[in-house]
Amino acid sequence: LISRIQKLLKDYERRLEGIESFVYMHCVGIQVEKHCSKARAKALSAWDKRTEISTAINVATKKKIPKLVSELKIKLDNLPQVSHTNVIRAKESHLTSKTLKSELHKLANRRFGRAQEVSTERVIAIMSLWAKHEESVAIEEVKALGEAIQEVELSVQSADLNLAFDKFTKVQCDEDVRPDG
Repeated sequence: LISRIQKLLKDYERRLEGIESFVYMHCVGIQVEKHCSKARAKALSAWDKRTEISTAINVATKKKIPKLVSELKIKLDNLPQVSHTNVIRAKESHLTSKTLKSELHKLANRRFGRAQEVSTERVIAIMSLWAKHEESVAIEEVKALGEAIQEVELSVQSADLNLAFDKFTKVQCDEDVRPDG
């Protein structure tokens, strides 16, 4: 009994570890999506800054302000090199990561649901196993009591019962004859 319960409990523990891995799957999806979102925002921000500075350089060139043009070119050179293609790729990566996150969540939820059902069945199996053990012990005890009663019945003979009954009756009669007081 104990070894079977230990086996069921070890299986139950393994299933709990599986449930933890489903939670981990959720976390991985969230972290991937968060990373791609930040990368997209960073690329878009750098692209916007480069576009703004390029536009300012064009305006300063048309207005013939060479000092401002040279300062803006230095600023532009210090910014990270980001093309429109990089921004589009970052956006696509972010959208793909959202899809991946969604799929991971769906998969984790399905597997988690199955694991919950099986885990509940395992708990019921443990309880059922213990109840069957208790029932078999109780049946054995009832059998032992039945055998003990049979032995008592066999050892007590009718003559012994008649003698005991006569003694009991005599005691009752003696009590009835005695005067109170």
